[in-house]
Amino acid sequence: MSTYNTTVASLECDDETLRGHLQGADIPTLLMTVAHLTGELDVLKPDWKPVVAMGVAGSGMSAEVEAEVREFCLHRLSAFRDSRLPVPARPTSDQLHAIGTWLMGPDIEPYLPLIAEELVTAEEDPRAPRWHKEHVAAGRDFKVVIIGAGESGMIAALRFKQAGVPFVVYEKGADVGGTWRENTYPGCRIDINSFFYSFSFARSTWDDCFAPGPQVFSYMQAVAREKGLYEHIQFNTEVTDAHWDEDSQRWQLLCRDNAGQTRVDSNVVVFAVGQLNRPMIPAIPGKETFQGTAFHSAQWDHNVDWSGKRVAVIGTGASAAQFIPQLAKTAADLKVFARTTNWLLPTPDLHEKISDSCKWLLANLPNYSLWYRAAMVMPQSVGFLEDVVVDVNYPPTEVAVSARNDQLRRDISAWMEPQFADRPDLRDVLIPDSPVGGKRIIRDNGTWISTLKRDNVSMIRQPIDAITPNGICCVDGTEHEFDLIVYGTGFHASKFLMPINITGRDGLALHEVWKDDDARAYMGMTVPGFPNMFCMYGPNTGLVVYSTIIQFSEFTATYIVDAVRLLLEGGHQSMEIKPQVFESYNQRVDQANGLRAWGFSRVNSWYKNSKGRVTQNFPFNAVEFWRRTHEVEVTDYRLS
Repeated sequence: MSTYNTTVASLECDDETLRGHLQGADIPTLLMTVAHLTGELDVLKPDWKPVVAMGVAGSGMSAEVEAEVREFCLHRLSAFRDSRLPVPARPTSDQLHAIGTWLMGPDIEPYLPLIAEELVTAEEDPRAPRWHKEHVAAGRDFKVVIIGAGESGMIAALRFKQAGVPFVVYEKGADVGGTWRENTYPGCRIDINSFFYSFSFARSTWDDCFAPGPQVFSYMQAVAREKGLYEHIQFNTEVTDAHWDEDSQRWQLLCRDNAGQTRVDSNVVVFAVGQLNRPMIPAIPGKETFQGTAFHSAQWDHNVDWSGKRVAVIGTGASAAQFIPQLAKTAADLKVFARTTNWLLPTPDLHEKISDSCKWLLANLPNYSLWYRAAMVMPQSVGFLEDVVVDVNYPPTEVAVSARNDQLRRDISAWMEPQFADRPDLRDVLIPDSPVGGKRIIRDNGTWISTLKRDNVSMIRQPIDAITPNGICCVDGTEHEFDLIVYGTGFHASKFLMPINITGRDGLALHEVWKDDDARAYMGMTVPGFPNMFCMYGPNTGLVVYSTIIQFSEFTATYIVDAVRLLLEGGHQSMEIKPQVFESYNQRVDQANGLRAWGFSRVNSWYKNSKGRVTQNFPFNAVEFWRRTHEVEVTDYRLS
């Protein structure tokens, strides 16, 4: 893992070298960098204001104007280099306000405190705990157990390590990385720009704009090594039972590894097990009779060669949209079975590499890396939440839920339709009959539609009746024969913390409280009757139109570590969210989710449980979650 160089003392190169590399500079990033380095905010000219569309800030300039801007910036940077002035540290509040509003307009103002926390150099970590156990409860015997070593478990582990709180991580797999360790299907990659899908405390100079899965997994491993986390993790160890013991005021855990079962206890338990790690294969009659090869995408069989084979894929979700184009390259015949279709988010650089000039600028132009990430963090922290909010007076329909939603639909359709103009028969399988945001939007650079236009690919919308020994039979009686079936059918996302048996105060069983798949928690973290228990990436913390799960996991970890501080400083044994606080919060979440495209639409999606309630998504903006997780509100809890 190579981290950003954000502390270069001076720009040690001649003008021609700099001019050459500036040809690969992102224009908004370059202008923000020059404004910050020189302190001359007048370089942010209104005529050079970026165009922000669908969460991305672009220059919006002609090639001639871009050339003018690059030459302008060259002269300003040369003057700064020759002045030998020190490189300024983080921007001042006034500078950030000026730069942020130039990039995003006045709507960015509520987000600026959050953005300021993101704009840090390699040596800074403003989200690190500002307390240490040795200062608040030096002699107290206290231990935390974290279950899961994916990205959220790693963040929690680092924060407890920084706070000097003893902890251990139990991970059922053989390494860190969670979903990036488990998902190895061809074409697997992140769908958030790599430079935003990074820990704030461990920036990386990536090779790809949207890194392939193996690159992300390697990054997770590198962070765990550099931060000394491996020594705290017990791998191949699965927690099967967690029980709150009222007498000891501690959690009793049953752990299973290759040697058998052991019991451990802890003052606090943090479930960082994720949502997308229990593959879901639908209960299709006859699936066990299929005589060919079949597997789920998260359990990819790399010994299988699909070249020249008849292949079926069930599902068209985010994973399927990545591996189907790979299968299509060499399969003799590929049929995709889809109940619904997804809107596509235009992402031209989805498969692009980071240029050498960009890497040079990240390493050598002072503070360029700071603003390169800021150019992503600001638009994507805002996202397009407002475009999926239901306007009851519009009125909302399955076409659009508001005027803004309809405009987004028109914009995306205008990008998609020319791609299949020569194949009008594909319109019904490409343009969804649900509003944008009704289900997950999939990033695409034209690959999806070009794949469906191949002669060896077809999409079948007829529902599946059964799987037979030779293939798949649809409800219309048509039987399709296959050599291979791949399930791109997602995960048991609504069954949070399954299959761990969790028992709280007075024998209260969590999965009975949650009625199997109707999970609720306060801020996605805490549940009445379950003291000292916290979840990461818990109920209603999913993000679909802004931010990243890494950013939200960092917010969550801040809250959990602050809760432990509260326990230690006050000499408390336990803390438990008050029922009225819990109920009020979840009522507000449910009401708001009903006024989002994903809650309004009747389209099938993994955002909803078996009863149709949205159990996944956080319906408010990133600022609200950030603000509410900055520290624990003591009055929300019962402390003993």
